[in-house]
Amino acid sequence: MPDPIFETTWSREQVERMLAADDFAYQDIALPYGLSTGGHERSATAQMIFPDDLSGKTVLDLGSKFGYFCFEALKRGADRVLGLDVDPESVRKARLLADCLGAKASFEQFDVEKHTLDEKFDYVLCLNLLHHMKNPLSLLENLISITNERLVLEVASLGRHDRRKVGVSPIANYFLERSPIVFVSRNGTWGKRSVQKFFFTSGAIDNLLRFHRNIFAKVETRKSDHKDRYVTIAHKRRIKRLVVVNGPTASGKKTCCRKLVANELPEVAARIGIEDGAEWGPYVHANRLWQPSEPERDKMILHYDFLRPHLRSAKTNDRDEAMDVLQTAEHTTFLTIWTPPERLRRQILEGEILPRTKFGHFFGRKRHKLIAREYEDDARILEHYRSWFRFTESHDADHVVVCLSDPVELYSVAEWEERVAAQYEVAR
Repeated sequence: MPDPIFETTWSREQVERMLAADDFAYQDIALPYGLSTGGHERSATAQMIFPDDLSGKTVLDLGSKFGYFCFEALKRGADRVLGLDVDPESVRKARLLADCLGAKASFEQFDVEKHTLDEKFDYVLCLNLLHHMKNPLSLLENLISITNERLVLEVASLGRHDRRKVGVSPIANYFLERSPIVFVSRNGTWGKRSVQKFFFTSGAIDNLLRFHRNIFAKVETRKSDHKDRYVTIAHKRRIKRLVVVNGPTASGKKTCCRKLVANELPEVAARIGIEDGAEWGPYVHANRLWQPSEPERDKMILHYDFLRPHLRSAKTNDRDEAMDVLQTAEHTTFLTIWTPPERLRRQILEGEILPRTKFGHFFGRKRHKLIAREYEDDARILEHYRSWFRFTESHDADHVVVCLSDPVELYSVAEWEERVAAQYEVAR
């Protein structure tokens, strides 16, 4: 662990005068000469959210108050630490404490709901703040966008401490706590005392981070020692090389993924830069991105059906949460499987429709039946491919189109348009 000692220039008398002149009793911050500010003891939370060594890391603390977690990050060797708070008095006191400690933390007055941060940080802390916001979901999106490695939330839920404020009975609370609920109170200043605006159960935060956004590899929830709340630590994916094996439903994506990992498609592997497929396995299905995995991966193959958002509420690939993973990769290659319409029709019939048809009635997923109807029209199939190609053009990535025929055929998107799609246009 890095040396935690700050170099103070203050005398004991100066520290004592500061403590006598101002009230710092919110976070218990250790000061020179064995003195402290008093307030809530948060060392257990700091130990929970920070590793012992933060050397070279950058840390942002939103709603930093007097700067306890900023100072703790510096003790662990953080390279840059910024604390933001909307309250000018909190900022003044935090700066005073930083000067007293000789700690190189920066503190600024900043309203995160009125202004956008352009800088990214390795660790982003939002402790006991989300439930006070006017639009917490919008803030959460902003926090995700500026996080490089870990997003840490401490949130008011409907525990014993908070439920009393809004008059939730113990019986009702028992059921609410066990559901993914966002409980909305009247407002933050209603009545005789301050009340949080929103209360999030741990299930609600877990759903928002793991299922609504596929940008995190792992989401941990732990009990906080502060006011019967909980802490969520979300680990963002960091992928060096990502290959997205994609195509429409029943086009042969699974087969392609398996063969790449087994080194059975040497021409394709050479074209997209896979030296040894075994180093890329196992491949990941887009429908399973929410399952916990290692945040850092050198190589990853993603199995993606580009019709996944169609005939669903997302409608477009831009709105599909599975495509969040593109934001986490340093280099992306799209490998799109071109399957001729007649083969697509046969493969969805044999792979999805017939096995689930009994006594003349289809018992499978309605979506497969609808896609089979889409496949009846060659022009519709071509338009789905072109829609996908338009989406991929908006990303800085390589793109190869492959037809898994014998022999395998490889195209650029432009070559596919000129040499393949054009044949179907002429036939029409």
